[in-house]
Amino acid sequence: MLHKYKKELIKIQEDIVNMTKMAVVIVDDEGNYLTEKSNYSEFCKIFRKNKELNSFCEKCDVKALSKAFLSLKPYIYRCHAGLVDMIIPIIYQGELIGAFLVGQILLEDEETFDLDNILVENIGKEFSIRKIAENYNFLKKVKYSELQSIASILHYTSVYITNCIKNKVWYNHKIENNIKQERVEYSHSQISSAITHINENVRDNLHLEEVSNLCNLSVSQFSRVFKRETGKTFKEYVLMKKIEKAKYFLEITNKSLSEISNEIGIDDSSYFTKVFKKYEKMCPKEYREIFQK
Repeated sequence: MLHKYKKELIKIQEDIVNMTKMAVVIVDDEGNYLTEKSNYSEFCKIFRKNKELNSFCEKCDVKALSKAFLSLKPYIYRCHAGLVDMIIPIIYQGELIGAFLVGQILLEDEETFDLDNILVENIGKEFSIRKIAENYNFLKKVKYSELQSIASILHYTSVYITNCIKNKVWYNHKIENNIKQERVEYSHSQISSAITHINENVRDNLHLEEVSNLCNLSVSQFSRVFKRETGKTFKEYVLMKKIEKAKYFLEITNKSLSEISNEIGIDDSSYFTKVFKKYEKMCPKEYREIFQK
């Protein structure tokens, strides 16, 4: 089932890596990789390059997966190389459909397991002890309480994924990220009030005079500053925001074009189609067909 949503899962995995700085990969209900391995440590790569040690890695993964799949609960464990990993099952309607594999870290509040233990347990294996020692020092350290919190967050993420599958609606990262980025970029600008007002009132019929007053600028001053900082005229920017909002509705809802046109404050749906095509080089119907395949 999860194979259908690989694009969405890749985005979620990227966010998890950015948040945790841990190694992450997503597997299906049989343990097969759905995504590419992200942020895997050089320490682990050395082990996995060794044929014998890699077989231990795989056996360790399979054993841990089987435990998590049987309990259907997050499972934190230590791999044969001494690192701490965890598995977060993804459950849909009571059945396992996949899991997050996250980790390759050391516990900050644990002093009983160090590099010497790892080398002793793997003595006689063909690998560079120098490289192992060097890369061991770069491993991320996390408190056990923090690890438990991350496990909880990932559990909530798994619930989010199954709700998205059930409702056939996925959160639109692109639009929200753009809005957040703008709020950062313009937070200390003369036109920050205008940007905020436009973003929060896209549906309204916005007037240049009204918005320029929010910034305590004359219309001419506002127009000049606005064009300099956004690269667009006030009218162009407002239309762009309306089209972004329309794309959001086309991607995640089944609203008709007239309903979407009304949602973004364009009374004439034929004019909406014309403007949309100007910005996106395709009509709204074509755009929806692409994103709702």
